[in-house]
Amino acid sequence: MIRENQGVKVVEIKIGKKAMGIQQVFIFMVTAIVFAFIIIFGYKMVNDFLDKGEQVEFYQFKTDLENSIKRIYTEYGAVRQEEYTLPIGYEQICFVDLDADYNSGLCGYDPIACDMWATAQAANLADTEKGYSAVDENVFLQPSAPVTLKVYRLEIEGDQDFLCLNISKGHFTLRLEGMGSETMLSTPLYD
Repeated sequence: MIRENQGVKVVEIKIGKKAMGIQQVFIFMVTAIVFAFIIIFGYKMVNDFLDKGEQVEFYQFKTDLENSIKRIYTEYGAVRQEEYTLPIGYEQICFVDLDADYNSGLCGYDPIACDMWATAQAANLADTEKGYSAVDENVFLQPSAPVTLKVYRLEIEGDQDFLCLNISKGHFTLRLEGMGSETMLSTPLYD
């Protein structure tokens, strides 16, 4: 419909009720699609952020463990009890004195650690490299860590030459004692 308003011709197009309904449905569909993309993108970003946070937490644990064991070994007779924090999901940690005689009792706790210790022991017998130098790992997590963990030379209190501790809610406590050339590990005297 064309009408004249103050000398200007104005074209008016009347939209029927059906056309308005289709227009509203189209707007609703576009809004729903945009909302879905925002939800999917946001979920992915939050997951990535959480994964990065767990990686940072794990590498912080790795650094803290390595530093505390290496720092105390020269302080003969010094004793410290340290609490460590890992990302939640790890259930057990095992430390192995690779220079000690192989003990198959470890196989009941951690088969991978057991195999690594057997490899180190075979190197001792073959006289190629000694236990600690023969392998790349002497700390083992359940489930397996994303990277290998190897701390400075260890001695384990007691006669087993390995120490496995349960990890509760991402935390465990360890007793460290400086022995001059290595660090002695044991269970904490108190929790």
